[in-house]
Parts: sequence; structure tokens; C-alpha cells
Amino acid sequence: MRECPVCRVDLVPLDYEGVRLHHCPDCRGYLVAADRLKCIERGDRTSIDKLKAEATEEFGASSGDVLRCPRCRLRMRKQSLGLPVLDLDCDICRACDLVWLDGGELAMLQLSYQAGSKFINAQEMKRRFAELEASPERKAEFEANMARLKDPEDVFDAMADRVGAVLWEILTRRAG
Repeated sequence: MRECPVCRVDLVPLDYEGVRLHHCPDCRGYLVAADRLKCIERGDRTSIDKLKAEATEEFGASSGDVLRCPRCRLRMRKQSLGLPVLDLDCDICRACDLVWLDGGELAMLQLSYQAGSKFINAQEMKRRFAELEASPERKAEFEANMARLKDPEDVFDAMADRVGAVLWEILTRRAG
């Protein structure tokens, strides 16, 4: 059983945003494989309200202590989470490729991503796709329009022609 690097309590296995990780029931920290962190960050299963509550209730401060990896017991290295508003550090074991996030930091990481344009655009695309799937008529019309395109080159040629025409119009107005 792995122990929490902060308070030495046994870590509890947990599924978070569809990713298996370990959680400390006392200090509320998380141990997660580094390659799974992006999956969690970009997850959208947990509501924004729940993430805000978790960040507010569980965040203390980043541990200033040098932590030891729960797996190999080597010293973990501090690294910035790279959040745009807050300067938070996580602890990383390079040997095991594990990341320790103090209580509330995982929720802050998700909130930071969800406030960005990439997440907002992805959610809008999901919404539009769901609308398309919900309407057989719209879906059939969309598929018919896609079938008419036949060759992707046709789309780029049409766009290039239109852009060229607009640029020509702008240039001739300036010259005149």
C-alpha cells in the first residue's frame, strides 16, 4: 500500500474523471501518473460547481517540504503547474513519472483549463454534434452537403477563390 508523502496515511485508490489515481483522505492530495494528468485536466465529468467547491474547501497551500515518492521513496522535484493566475507547484518523481498534487490543486488545474478557449470551443463542438445527432433531417442535410463536396481540394479551391476576390476588392479600393 502506498503512503501519502505529506501525512503518511495510506492512499486510497480512486477513479477521477475516468482515470485511476490515489487519494489521501486526510490531506486530500492526489497521486497520479504524469501521462494521465492531461486526461484529468481536460475531463468534463465533474461539474464546474463541484470543482469550485473542491478547490475552495480542500486547498490549503502547496507543501513547501521536500516530499518523497510514495513508490520509490526518492525525493520529488517541485514544478510549476503553469496556471495563468496562480503560481502553484506540484511534486514530480522523475524515476516513477508520478505527480503529487496537494488538496484542491487538481480541481484548480481543471478549472484553469475549463476557463480557456480550447475547452470552450470543444464543448461548443460537442453541443453542435449532439444537436446534429438529435435531428435526423439536419443530419441528412449535412451528410448530403458533405457528399456534394466529393473532393476536399474543391473546398480549398473555393475558399482560395473567395479570399482572392476579397483581397482584390480591398486592393482596388485602396488604389482608387
